Amino acid sequence: MQWSITGVVLEADGKPATGTVQVQIYDLTRKAWRAQAKAALNAQGRFSLKTKLTSGGEILPAMRLCEASVSGQPARVLAEGGLVQVASATSAHLSFGQIQRLANNAIARSDHTAPFSQTDDYLIAGVPRPPAPQVSAATARMTMAGAPITAFVKPQIVEQPSTAQLRMNADLTKRIELQDTELNQKQMQMVQLEQNNLKTTQELRLAQSRIATLERELKAKPATTASSKPVNEQFTLATETMKLNLNEQIIRQAADYDIRAMQLQQTINAKNLELTSYTERLKEMAKVSSAAMEEAAKAKDEAEQLKQQMNTQVGAGELYANIGKQLQEAQMALNNEAVPYRLGKVSLNLKTLVSGNQLTMPTLADLNNKGAAGMFTDVNLEFLPDAAVSEDEGLISVPDFTELTETLARRLARDMGLNMDAAYQSVTNSSLPIGQAIRQLPAKGTQVSPGESIMVVFTQA
Repeated sequence: MQWSITGVVLEADGKPATGTVQVQIYDLTRKAWRAQAKAALNAQGRFSLKTKLTSGGEILPAMRLCEASVSGQPARVLAEGGLVQVASATSAHLSFGQIQRLANNAIARSDHTAPFSQTDDYLIAGVPRPPAPQVSAATARMTMAGAPITAFVKPQIVEQPSTAQLRMNADLTKRIELQDTELNQKQMQMVQLEQNNLKTTQELRLAQSRIATLERELKAKPATTASSKPVNEQFTLATETMKLNLNEQIIRQAADYDIRAMQLQQTINAKNLELTSYTERLKEMAKVSSAAMEEAAKAKDEAEQLKQQMNTQVGAGELYANIGKQLQEAQMALNNEAVPYRLGKVSLNLKTLVSGNQLTMPTLADLNNKGAAGMFTDVNLEFLPDAAVSEDEGLISVPDFTELTETLARRLARDMGLNMDAAYQSVTNSSLPIGQAIRQLPAKGTQVSPGESIMVVFTQA
């Protein structure tokens, strides 16, 4: 039967993988997996190969996709099966789909219960690639300085977020879209108000133009009789009344327009603040999720390091020497900081594995293996201070009096069991504070006897 085998291999970051892959088939005669065909990955991480298999009856053979084996090392398995479609009695198609390579982090597949043994173990170095999440960008409209500005806010996508985070992101995105719809409605209302105001203004201008035309026609006609005077006065009164009504209408409509425009602007500003708040929350959630993933990766690395350390056999002598070295460094740090204390006797009780004439620290495998060669014993260690230190018993380490005032310096000297003699020096440098210690004799850290005098120099104006 002719087999057509395809698939795509990607790295952990989603980029196309490179190298060579092989398809293995289980050989019933040898009772072992063997390489059937190989193919190189192209620039997109794809591979395609064809191979011919002898007929095995009505049962399809067992196949798996592996990395190209390195000499001396077993091949790592990328996929243990794929999608099979039999086209005819002489041809079949096998697709492994998209496989995400696990790099150096492979999954050990083993089962040492009967009839399996350690020779049957292998590594799973690939998993089916999950579908990429799709997150739509939310649009926020803001009005600043009277000009509409459109800003697009795109939430950050974090790999493998939790279900609660996805639900919260979807809720915030939905709220932002609702706010965007409301803002669009407010903008349309603003445009409608402006159109109505413009229409009213044009009507008022036409009315004022007609009034002006009537006034010009009235002035052009001479008042020939006395009876025409009351008519002119009535017409003038009607004209003035019409003007007043028009002015009042203009003022009322302008005030109403200003109030409604101000209310709409306040609503838009409030919505903009809510949109900004939602956007900040999305960013914070993305940061928290990213930090959690980094902490998880760090914890995993530390666990791997600890596991390697626990599985590494260390000689007891090397461990004892390292403990003594760390105690010596701690004593040196106390001396350098002029701390008037020293380390005394330190006792440790350690469980040691005795094998022949050697003492070693047991590993996790040794502790779990009850039948390990050798025997466990408790070893008591005592680290005693150097005898040379006892020669300095009763001495006092001179503290640091620099930058202390005379009152604090005398108090410190009295508490340490020392006498202090003060000296003063006039300074012209404005950067030096007045009344603080600038020098001392002997220097800090010097070992002196109790009651010895220390000379401290203070600044003065």
